[in-house]
Amino acid sequence: MNQYLLDTKYAAQSLIDTIHNEENRLSILTEKFDSLKKVFDNLFWDYSTADMHEDFNEIQVQYKFIQMAKFAEQNDLKGKKAELDALAKSILAKNDSMNSLSMSLLQIAKQGISTVHGAPSNCPPGRNIGSETLKNVIWQGRNQSIHCEEGNPKQKVKDCFSNLANDFGNEFDLTTDYTVNKARKIIDLLNWSIYNNYEKDMITLIG
Repeated sequence: MNQYLLDTKYAAQSLIDTIHNEENRLSILTEKFDSLKKVFDNLFWDYSTADMHEDFNEIQVQYKFIQMAKFAEQNDLKGKKAELDALAKSILAKNDSMNSLSMSLLQIAKQGISTVHGAPSNCPPGRNIGSETLKNVIWQGRNQSIHCEEGNPKQKVKDCFSNLANDFGNEFDLTTDYTVNKARKIIDLLNWSIYNNYEKDMITLIG
């Protein structure tokens, strides 16, 4: 096994374990959000469609609004909306966190190729990822994630992700928004959910 893999094992394994833990937390948050949103949507529908006739007089209208306000207070619509907003922010934060962690793992993998082979052209292709190669997915996936905020990916990045989108679906399509970080999608695609999977792939590339 190449010394680079031995030297970076702790960092890579820690990143993979942390990504996995973050994914579990995200799943819990998403389930909680979906469950609460169903409750809120049903309650809000009852609230917003409360019977209100055009021929109501002013007193009847005022009474109806009072009843609606009581309904909103009794069912804590305001509190549920605030909780939904907080959960949505937490989900976004978790996604950002997993993309950052995934980007770091891709950087370690890409640096291994650079350290051992210099240029990617000197590196074995590795296994096929659809119509792409492992080494190119690592290289271009790292480049996309680390430069995504610039919103102007290189042509090699565009070509790679176009192939991935054709092979695996629109979640790899960059053309809708070049600034979206795809690092986590790449890690999931490579099935680097455990360190052994990562290590086996890297051995095929750098020995």
